[in-house]
Amino acid sequence: MTQNLEYKLNDTGIMKFRSKAESKIALFLEDNKIKYNYEQAVIVNDENNKQRIWYPDFYLPEYGVYLEYYGLAGQKEYDIGIKRKESAYRKSDIDVIPIYPWILKDNWKGYVMQELKQTVSRRYKRLKARPYWHLNNTGSYGKILSFPSYTRRSTYR
Repeated sequence: MTQNLEYKLNDTGIMKFRSKAESKIALFLEDNKIKYNYEQAVIVNDENNKQRIWYPDFYLPEYGVYLEYYGLAGQKEYDIGIKRKESAYRKSDIDVIPIYPWILKDNWKGYVMQELKQTVSRRYKRLKARPYWHLNNTGSYGKILSFPSYTRRSTYR
């Protein structure tokens, strides 16, 4: 798979997507000021526990979440690949929001935002379950430290 910059840009320097659906998703992300990287590489562990480099459609760096558009879902061989991908993503602890063609026919924007909200909420709950938060609530870590302010002194006289 070619992953160079020239491949991703068309003749006018505008990002080129593999499908109209991916263009539609990118426009939605841009309209909502959600930063994304298109086809950013990620390392996954496949079903044989072998590391592979895959290129999910969109990576949302502010949220640590990928969006994967499965444009040929419903075709037997492609569906086998979808199951393989989703299993590898789970095994590698990578959050991926799947988008299928039939989702794009309904309230897909609401679906994407709701899935993103649930993913971020789930991550926040995992963070709050860390020992620090439990110990801090009981006072075991004591008061928050304050650091003296230092003024920068010039070395020039």
